[in-house]
Amino acid sequence: MKELGAILCFQKKIDDAIDIYKKVLELDPKNAEYMAYMGYLYYEKDGFIEAIELFNKALDTDPEAPFVYFLLGNAYSRIGKVVDAIRAYDLAIFLGFDIYDAHVEFAVKYERMGRLKKALKEYIAAYEIDLRDEAVKEKIDFLKKKIG
Repeated sequence: MKELGAILCFQKKIDDAIDIYKKVLELDPKNAEYMAYMGYLYYEKDGFIEAIELFNKALDTDPEAPFVYFLLGNAYSRIGKVVDAIRAYDLAIFLGFDIYDAHVEFAVKYERMGRLKKALKEYIAAYEIDLRDEAVKEKIDFLKKKIG
């Protein structure tokens, strides 16, 4: 059933994917991976408060999940809680997570899905981390022109 949720997410049917993951969590309510993925689904639809709650629940169960700290940092950042975002990013980095690569990977994923505005945001986030990456700068310029 969780695979169906992932497929629905890829098809941009986020609300349907959330419904699936609610059912999956009913079957396994303490599964940190499912909580984190459902948080990601809320994040995808700009439901940052719900995403933060789910990411924190997932981290209560599995505090050694650097990618979840990264997503938590992104969600905090999107609602303007910069100090909380930095704390989450610091924990992700402490656990060995490469935030720059994560932003680039998200950007590529969004671009492949045709979600160009989200891809642009991720490329910009990566570029702000490393201003030396000309390829990322070119992607930003290309997407800005394409989006208009």
